[in-house]
Amino acid sequence: MKLRALLFVPLIVYVPTTAKGQDDLSSPRQVFNGEIAAGSWLRIRSNHGDIQVREGSGRNAVVTAVRGSRSGRPVDEVRIEVKRDGSNVTVCAIYPSTTRCDANGYSSSWSRGDSRQGSIDFSVTLPRGVRLVAATGNGDVEVRNAGAEVKASSGNGEVSVLGANGRVAASTGNGDVEVDQARGEVDVSSGNGDIAVGTTMGPVSATTGNGRIKVRMTSLTAPGDMEFSTGNGSVDITLPGNLSADIVANVSLRNFETDFPIQLPGRFSGNRVEGKIGGGGRRIRISTGNGRVSLRKT
Repeated sequence: MKLRALLFVPLIVYVPTTAKGQDDLSSPRQVFNGEIAAGSWLRIRSNHGDIQVREGSGRNAVVTAVRGSRSGRPVDEVRIEVKRDGSNVTVCAIYPSTTRCDANGYSSSWSRGDSRQGSIDFSVTLPRGVRLVAATGNGDVEVRNAGAEVKASSGNGEVSVLGANGRVAASTGNGDVEVDQARGEVDVSSGNGDIAVGTTMGPVSATTGNGRIKVRMTSLTAPGDMEFSTGNGSVDITLPGNLSADIVANVSLRNFETDFPIQLPGRFSGNRVEGKIGGGGRRIRISTGNGRVSLRKT
């Protein structure tokens, strides 16, 4: 009888990392590092937390996530998902209440689990030429010298976009909005807060439920009407000296001042100023519930 040697091989079983371990964000962790082609979109979407974006020198976009410094709560039930649609990338912070996060938007419903979860802060390095969406439900958004086009929004927090290389749309439900050195059209809004805009090109539209509006345009190279509206606050607009526009301002004449010669009709309402600057053309609508309106020359 022959004896056969038996070879015992240890059984190695791969156990996937749990969601808690995979998305442990108590310290900064890269959640995306990859190439995104110029003209494509990088979208950062979250329910709660700050977003900071800077331009990088390389071809890769790098996204880092960490538990928010302003929240002592854990984030063990929050996971990060990365989704691709064509050449575009969407990075999502998925909370227990998140019902949707994709290329077209982010939505959530109330969940008991959310009250136990903290915030997730994102830091982004963006390659030149890539377009950006940075959106959070509650937190500040800050974009510096990045984005071929920028859409920045917060449900509750300040929004700041400096040095974008193209069109800018910036909004918040509650907080101040600042856009400066934009190289394209600008559309900004706040439910409650001041608005400050500086752009090399224009046009600009700005609305706030309560706050001051201050806008400066060094040129107006693109066509299009403009609107500036606040429920309570002054509106101060600086425009190119060669401006031609039709002005409609819902403000009393005594609260309206301009550096531009303006042709007023023979009859006008005491709470409405309507006239023509230069040869007229694009329509500029201005309204304030309580404040002054000023039109300045650059």
